[in-house]
Amino acid sequence: MKTMLPSLYERMRKADRRRDARFATSFRATLTLDTGSRVVVVGDISAGGAMLEAQNDLWPGCKLSLKARNLDVNGEIRWRNDRLCGVAFSKPVDPFAVIAANGGDVKGNMMEEPPLSSAQSDRS
Repeated sequence: MKTMLPSLYERMRKADRRRDARFATSFRATLTLDTGSRVVVVGDISAGGAMLEAQNDLWPGCKLSLKARNLDVNGEIRWRNDRLCGVAFSKPVDPFAVIAANGGDVKGNMMEEPPLSSAQSDRS
């Protein structure tokens, strides 16, 4: 009896608790905490949050403000892993408008299944 393991895509979909599609990008933003402000890199963004590359002093529960062109939102750190952290926004944002205003490229909906190659689609 041969067991089929779920594809990486299927495992990611089940493990991902985010409600909004997220989009890989790379642009700088200003993060402000009670202790001061600093520049961070936004690595992905969705309507409800973002992944940031920042210093190691950000902890889950930290309240913050995040600002860049077409982005001015309050939020809270939800997770941290080394120099990466996840922020939940207090209100929804338009990720396409934010990326476009900051010169970032939309690098694709990371949770969409990749398109089939021509060889794969020929077999369908």
